[in-house]
Amino acid sequence: MNGYMTALRRYAEFSGRSRRAEYWGFVFTNMLIAIVFSILLAVTGYDYSSNEPSGFAVVILVVFALYGLAVLIPSLALQWRRYQDIGWAGAVSIVGWFLPLLTFIVALIPGNPGPNQYGPDPKG
Repeated sequence: MNGYMTALRRYAEFSGRSRRAEYWGFVFTNMLIAIVFSILLAVTGYDYSSNEPSGFAVVILVVFALYGLAVLIPSLALQWRRYQDIGWAGAVSIVGWFLPLLTFIVALIPGNPGPNQYGPDPKG
């Protein structure tokens, strides 16, 4: 949860570096939130008598979509900073949008110890 809050505090900050703990804290918290929304949709979901989604399900979908938009920029900024933590240009993270396996691998690699061209070591 700490990584999630740190990522939100650094909302649109594309400079600097982010640790693996911040990245994974943000990812896992977003996964938990998505699971909660999915469960709510499954419980309230579909009105079989009218062959349409229930009104509450539509509200949940709208709230979930708004949440997704709200965390889009911090997600991109965090991914950008994570690439910079291992010494790659943050712009390479754009390739990760099309090759998610690359971002997954980058998320597993420890950051460069000590300062690099993108800033001081976030562990220090």
